[in-house]
Amino acid sequence: MIFPKTEFNKASVKDADINKGLLVDLFNTIDEERLNIHSMLLLKDGSRVFRASAYDYDEDTKEEVYSVSKSFTSIAIGILFDLKLVALDDYVLFYFQDDVKEYLPEYESLKIRHLLTMTVGQETDLFMELTPNDNVFERFFNVPLVHQPGEVFKYNNHASLMLSGIVTKVTGRSLNDFLNEYLYSVIGMEKPIWNQVGNVNFGATGLQISANDMARFGLLLLNDGNWDGTQVVSKEYLDLATSLRVETKAISFQYDYDKYGYGYQFWMNSFGDYRCAGAYQQYIVINKEYHLVFVVKSYEERNVLRLFEEYILKAAKTGWNYCDYSLRDYTRRFKINSQEIIEKEKEIRFG
Repeated sequence: MIFPKTEFNKASVKDADINKGLLVDLFNTIDEERLNIHSMLLLKDGSRVFRASAYDYDEDTKEEVYSVSKSFTSIAIGILFDLKLVALDDYVLFYFQDDVKEYLPEYESLKIRHLLTMTVGQETDLFMELTPNDNVFERFFNVPLVHQPGEVFKYNNHASLMLSGIVTKVTGRSLNDFLNEYLYSVIGMEKPIWNQVGNVNFGATGLQISANDMARFGLLLLNDGNWDGTQVVSKEYLDLATSLRVETKAISFQYDYDKYGYGYQFWMNSFGDYRCAGAYQQYIVINKEYHLVFVVKSYEERNVLRLFEEYILKAAKTGWNYCDYSLRDYTRRFKINSQEIIEKEKEIRFG
């Protein structure tokens, strides 16, 4: 595994044993369907096979990655787990005794692992309603439980905010400050902006990072939490976090690919392994069989995850073949052809 110092090592498709023709097909599909992708980056064994950025973007452009944030929050809990400062079966109320005067008694059985797996038992997620004037912890503990904790998966942003709160309660620092010491500085990330309510980082969303940052994080995950000899988070925790912890088959989702289960703030893939995922098709896809990390940043409602399964994974399985097309020509075309799409997006979003 090759770890970047300032930039990722480059690998040709031949050296990476990747089918170039299928990567050409990938770019043709993006072009034909006019998919609004901001950046893509593919690593094999830590080396960069290709990068592609849309008009007005590059791989260092920092943007909101929505619920990809949750996977960073999970790793913070994992580091505390390794330091023996928290246990997954700790009761959540214990950490908020000084903040919560009134709570529903059924929360006495709620554990950290239930927050991680989004099996709190709530049907109502108050996250979007919270204001800086709220006691965000007390509001959480007064939402009626429809199910016993641990029984039923229900996507819950407030649960991830509570994990952020636990990090702050245990360390005396914000989630972002804690990760700056234990994660970002180790893997070569600048400390990012992370939105917060009161003095607590969102945890669920609000993290603003680049495609390169996402790729570095993905490489850490691919290498079982080890960064060039430094164990950032244990393999023990990662194995738990990135494997099936709760079924999601019975849940009604916008996309079928969310029906393959959930770990500790990570999604399971239909094609194996797992991903970090955010709204508008933000992904860090991990594939251990072929040692791949695929990063994509988008502003798109259509399924972008399928590009990995239909083209990149297939390209890794079939291996290198001679192809007289230049992949660089396609990444350049991607940037040129994206201009109209990006300008239209900015007009709609920002006026």
